[in-house]
Amino acid sequence: MLETAIEAAYTAGKLLRQNFGSPLNVNEASHHDIKLELDVQAQKAITKVILADFPEHAILGEEGVSGPADAEVRWVIDPLDGTVNFFYGIPFYAVSIAAQQRVGDGWQTMAGAVYAPEMDEMFAAERGAAPTLNGRAIRVSERAELSEAIVGFGFFKSEETIQQGLRTVQYLTPRVRKMRLMGAAALDTVYVACGRFDGYIEYGIRLWDICAGQLILEQAGGRVDSVPGTKPNSFDVRMSNGKVKLDFDA
Repeated sequence: MLETAIEAAYTAGKLLRQNFGSPLNVNEASHHDIKLELDVQAQKAITKVILADFPEHAILGEEGVSGPADAEVRWVIDPLDGTVNFFYGIPFYAVSIAAQQRVGDGWQTMAGAVYAPEMDEMFAAERGAAPTLNGRAIRVSERAELSEAIVGFGFFKSEETIQQGLRTVQYLTPRVRKMRLMGAAALDTVYVACGRFDGYIEYGIRLWDICAGQLILEQAGGRVDSVPGTKPNSFDVRMSNGKVKLDFDA
C-alpha cells in the first residue's frame, strides 16, 4: 500500500506542478477557503491509481467519498493541501495520501505519503518502519527547550477555532524562538517529523490534512495529542518531537 500511495502522490503532484502558476477554475470560494476544479482532478487521478491496485478499497477524501461502506481498508486523501497557497502562487502545498485498516470500531493508519511537488520532496512511512524523505531515514529534532523551538501553526475556518488559535499564538509567541504559519497542515506535520519544526498546533483540522503526516511523525519518534473536533473528521491537534512541552491551556 505504501508503494501505491507514493505512486499516486507522484501522479497528482505532477498534475499540480504542471498547473502551478496557470489560470485556475474556481469551483467554490468562501471567506477563508477556495476550492479548485484542479482539486477534483487531482483526487480523480489519485483514486484511479489506488483502485487499479486495490479495487475493493474505499476512498475518503476532501473532494468526496467512494467505495464500499464495509471495506476493510480506506484511503484518506487530500489531493491538494494548501489550496489557497496554490491559488495565490505560493509554492507551499502538498499531496497527502494515507491507507487505514479497520480495527474494531475504528481505523489504524498503515501507510502514508506526503509529497511536496515544488520541492520534489516525498515523505513516506509504513507502520513499524522508519519513515523516509526521498528514501533517506528521518527523525524528529532533539530540541527540548521551548525557547529554542520553532512551532508551526494553523488557523482553521470557524470563529471558535480562530479565537482558540489566537489565544495559543499569544501564549507561545513570547516563549518560542519562532512561530510559523505556513498554510499546509500536511507539510507542517512532516516538518516536525524531519526535525525542521519542533511542534505543530491546529484546532479543527480535518483528518485528510494530517492522516498521512501523523503516521510519518509517530514513526519518526514524535508525539501526537489529538481530540475530536466539533465537526465530523475534525481534530484539535498538538504535535511535537516528544521533547518540547506543548501541554498548556489555550
